Amino acid sequence: MLSDRLSDRLSDRLSDRLSDELTATPSRTPSRGLARRLAGVARLVTLLAAAGLVLWSPVVLAPPASAEDGCMLVDAGRDEQGNIIWEEACPGGNEDGGTTPGDGGSSGPSTPTCDLSSVIGMGDYEFCVGTTACSVNNPSRIPEADWPMEERPSPEHIYTFQWCEPADGPAEYGWSWYLPEDTGPSLSELAQSAFGALGAPVFDVGFNPPGRTVVGVETWFWAQGAGPGAISASSGAVSAVGTPARLEVDPGDGSGVITCPFTTTESDACSHVYVRSSARGTEATDAGPAHAARMRLVYDVGFRVDGTTLTLPGLPDSLESPWTTVAVPVAEVQSVVTRG
Repeated sequence: MLSDRLSDRLSDRLSDRLSDELTATPSRTPSRGLARRLAGVARLVTLLAAAGLVLWSPVVLAPPASAEDGCMLVDAGRDEQGNIIWEEACPGGNEDGGTTPGDGGSSGPSTPTCDLSSVIGMGDYEFCVGTTACSVNNPSRIPEADWPMEERPSPEHIYTFQWCEPADGPAEYGWSWYLPEDTGPSLSELAQSAFGALGAPVFDVGFNPPGRTVVGVETWFWAQGAGPGAISASSGAVSAVGTPARLEVDPGDGSGVITCPFTTTESDACSHVYVRSSARGTEATDAGPAHAARMRLVYDVGFRVDGTTLTLPGLPDSLESPWTTVAVPVAEVQSVVTRG
């Protein structure tokens, strides 16, 4: 998925329709992958072929692997098919025949060889490939189960989106294998972290009749102060969203937990009828012994990455708040019949 800045830039360069389709997840690989040490050809990739995307000009991926420590990948031109040829350049030369960009080949450059400002915000990580500025999403926005594993260059490579801007040419972008220097947390780990940061609101248990209820009379319950809206938390590019699902109420009289609609204002949507008084209740109030009623909020939980639904096995799908307790005195009203 792309950031807002990337979507804006795509809108400027392509069409509104192209900008929308570019965020789709490809179902087939657009590249053949490369070995960890690149000395060959990075194949051209048609961006999002499975989505039926038609480009205005050929789309070329940035190299799907970063260079060794102290080295960088440089554009060595194109082959007969028009594919970019990437060569690894290291201080003092290397076994692949690369040379050092910079002064005399004795040491690497002390400053970036490209203008990274043009790709900041396009992905999670920016780097230079010679004078070409690149950005890459790490972790990948595609679940690992959907990666074209048969073409994976190594277990360390991730299948992700890259965006590169040469100093004197059009942007090059697409899905490819990429070897990160630091793999970072996976989407699943980010989702678990976001879920851990998800917190239900603090609330009080409201009930009516207020102060004291009566045997045989409907007692209403609601989550006062909870609010009817969704809750959310984020970790990296992943957000966990909790949607109000229901209330669980234990009236405290031994009848068991009842399930109610998610009610946050006084209403008869969640009600219970006590059949005996709280004379033997465990709570003490000014109105006498009371039942210890309790309530908790339950949310359905989903995950999103860059605004798109994320589905991964093993992720939690619900969140329950801690129980909140309230003392509910229940009186028994008796009538006396007298004869005149």
